[in-house]
Amino acid sequence: MWKAIKKLLNKNTKEDAEETNKNVDIFGQDNSIPETSLDELFATNFNAGGGHFLYCGNEEEALHNLHQIIKYENASKVICVDPNLQTKLEKIDISYSLNPTELPQGFSFLNCEFLCAYDGSIMISAHQTAGRKVEEFPLNFIIWAKPKQFALNLSDALQKLKSLKKDNLPSNITCIRGKDMHSFSSIPNAKNIYLLLVDDLS
Repeated sequence: MWKAIKKLLNKNTKEDAEETNKNVDIFGQDNSIPETSLDELFATNFNAGGGHFLYCGNEEEALHNLHQIIKYENASKVICVDPNLQTKLEKIDISYSLNPTELPQGFSFLNCEFLCAYDGSIMISAHQTAGRKVEEFPLNFIIWAKPKQFALNLSDALQKLKSLKKDNLPSNITCIRGKDMHSFSSIPNAKNIYLLLVDDLS
């Protein structure tokens, strides 16, 4: 499965970007799209939108990639409000701040709710932002996710969210997209977005 993703990531995404700049219904499914797996579809659309997709076979590889991203972006400190993610930053000696406004041009390090394959967007809620709106965070993101978080589209993601968190539904649900994706007034386009997809075989 992941060999197919890696093959996709090495392709020139210019043609994909031109295709995804058309208006689409993010709640629906375009029957003209060939049947494919959710991971491949997400990888194609996410990359076409200008995102950086990194598949990590385990947490050790993910932490290495995380360190390399932060080093490449010259981000000596990141915004991180999640205690579990803070622990990961501590493992690689990266400083973090709890204040989203401290580094307005910096990077936000967050988990997510779901990865929406149909349009390559990433669903985030107040559960990842400690109750704050995502607009309060720097619009450069590093997202930590697992393969089990794939959903077909926004409607599918919302149904899964309702089922999994019916007793604790989050507020401030939104989606972020790559900087080159088509524009929706209700969906912030990230300036720069890295996705660390961490395989969890346990």
